[in-house]
Amino acid sequence: MKRLLGTGIATLALVACGVQRQAPAPTAATALRAAARDDQPETRVDRARLEAALATLTGKKALPDGRFIKERGGTEGRDLTRNYLQATLEGLGYQVQRHAYSSRGQNVLATLPAESPTDETIIVGAHMDSVSNPGADDNGSGSAAVLEAAAVLDDLAGRKVNITFAWFDQEELGLVGSYAWARDLRKQKANVSSVHTLDMVGWDSDDDRAIEIERPDGDLWDWYQHVNKTHKLDLPLYRTNSGATDHVAFRDEGFKSVGICEEWVNHDTTPHYHRRSDTFETIDLDYLAAVTKLTVAAVGDMARKLPAPPASVRVPHNRFPGRDRTFHRHGLELGTH
Repeated sequence: MKRLLGTGIATLALVACGVQRQAPAPTAATALRAAARDDQPETRVDRARLEAALATLTGKKALPDGRFIKERGGTEGRDLTRNYLQATLEGLGYQVQRHAYSSRGQNVLATLPAESPTDETIIVGAHMDSVSNPGADDNGSGSAAVLEAAAVLDDLAGRKVNITFAWFDQEELGLVGSYAWARDLRKQKANVSSVHTLDMVGWDSDDDRAIEIERPDGDLWDWYQHVNKTHKLDLPLYRTNSGATDHVAFRDEGFKSVGICEEWVNHDTTPHYHRRSDTFETIDLDYLAAVTKLTVAAVGDMARKLPAPPASVRVPHNRFPGRDRTFHRHGLELGTH
C-alpha cells in the first residue's frame, strides 16, 4: 500500500502532509533490514521498469488504450505523454497536478511529502517533449529516469524534505515550461533547496559509464562526488559548464541547480540528436539505470538531511568546459537567458 500523497505545488503551496498505513512495531531484525534498505535506495532501481517506461514514451510499446506516443513535439503527442505520466504516477499512489502556464503548455508535477511537515522541497525533473520525433535519448531517457526515481524514493524512510518530481513541457522551444514554473516558484518565495534536472542520459558507446554534472551550484558537486563514493557506485563523474536545458531556468530564478547528462562535452553522446533516428533501440538501458541510481542516491541522502560532505573550494562554472544544446525553434546555440 502506497502512501497517500498531497501536493499543492502546482499552485505553489508546498504541501507536506502524508497518510501512512499503520504497521506493526518492527523487530530488531526487520529494523536492521529497513535501515540497510534506506541506506542504499538506489538498489531498488528496476531496469525492467525503466525499459517499459521508455518503450511507452517512444512509441515502441502501446498505451493501455492501444494508441502509441509516436512523437512528443506536437499537441497530440504531448497530451498522450502527460496522460501516461499521470496514470503511471497515480498507480504509484501519487496525486498529480498540472501546472498550466499557457493554453498550449502544461508541466506535470507530483510531490512526495516529508515525514514531518516542512516547506523545504527538492525538485527532480526532466523535459518530456521532443522535436517531433521519438526522442528516446532527448529526452525520453530523462523522463523515464525521473519516473523511476518517483517509484523508488516513495519507499524511502526518514525523509525530512519534500521531493517534487516534475516533467517540463516545451523545453525544445527554449525552456518554456521550466522557466514558467521557476518564475512562479520565485514569485511565491518557495523554499526550494535544490533542483536536479536530467536531459539525455541514455547513450554510452564506450561503455565507461561516465556522467557529466552540469553547472553544479553551491555544494551540489560535493554531494554527487560524495554519494558516488559512499554508495559505492564508482562512476566517472565530470563537471562541465553546459547549459541550454532546464537547470538553467531555475538557476536564473535564483534556485541552486544542477544538470545530469551523458558525455555531451566529451562527445560520447547520441549521434541521433534531434533526428528521427532517436529511437528506443539506440538507448543503453544499463547506462540509463546507472544514471538513475546516482540521482536517487544523491536526492535520497539530501532528502534525509544526512551529514553534508566536506566542503570543497568553490570554483566558478566557467573554469570548466561546456557545450550548449540547440533549441529547436530558433536553431540557436544558447547557454543562458
